[in-house]
Amino acid sequence: MKLKAKMIQRHPFHLVDPSPWPLVAALGGLSLTFGGVLFMHNYEGGGELLCL
Repeated sequence: MKLKAKMIQRHPFHLVDPSPWPLVAALGGLSLTFGGVLFMHNYEGGGELLCL
């Protein structure tokens, strides 16, 4: 009975496990962009944020 229940497909597509990497990459890209803009406009802390 358990084997038969495992073989039944619940979704017509593949569901992947959630990953933290898209969020980490998005925050890194935002930090890089925002830090670059601040650095190029000579704001304080722009260089530190750019290198973060």
